[in-house]
Amino acid sequence: MASFVTEGRVIETSLITQNPNSEFKLARETIFFAGESPVAFGKRSSVPSALTPSHQPQTEIIPTSVYLIMAEIGSDQAMRFLHLIQKLGTAQRIGDSVWLLKSEISIESLKLQLSSTLSRQDRLFILDSYKNKTAWHNIGADMGERIDELWGNH
Repeated sequence: MASFVTEGRVIETSLITQNPNSEFKLARETIFFAGESPVAFGKRSSVPSALTPSHQPQTEIIPTSVYLIMAEIGSDQAMRFLHLIQKLGTAQRIGDSVWLLKSEISIESLKLQLSSTLSRQDRLFILDSYKNKTAWHNIGADMGERIDELWGNH
């Protein structure tokens, strides 16, 4: 939560809760906006020292994304692919060749890791639904150009 406040993703009038089954509160009524060093609302600033002990190194939080993954796997690599996709985050199969994956991994790294399990006859397409980015493997240059045109990546 402190990271969300620092990033400006939570402001003083945001409704927040620690448990979705309990009552929501205004963010300004929580510890994240209390004390002598309040976080500036909607601006990047330092988090109050009570929330980030000085002995802990500050690390950049990589936002989580939800990916739509479509894979045509005609080779014997399907099990390797399935095991890997489950290790990379929270995965849900929604069709014979379609998965949703919630993960903190970048789309580029996701493509590299998943494509490493595929053969030359297998195809892969990935859409980062949060960042509106695409990545693919083995779909052909012509199809890649058409995808770039659709997404405005030309």
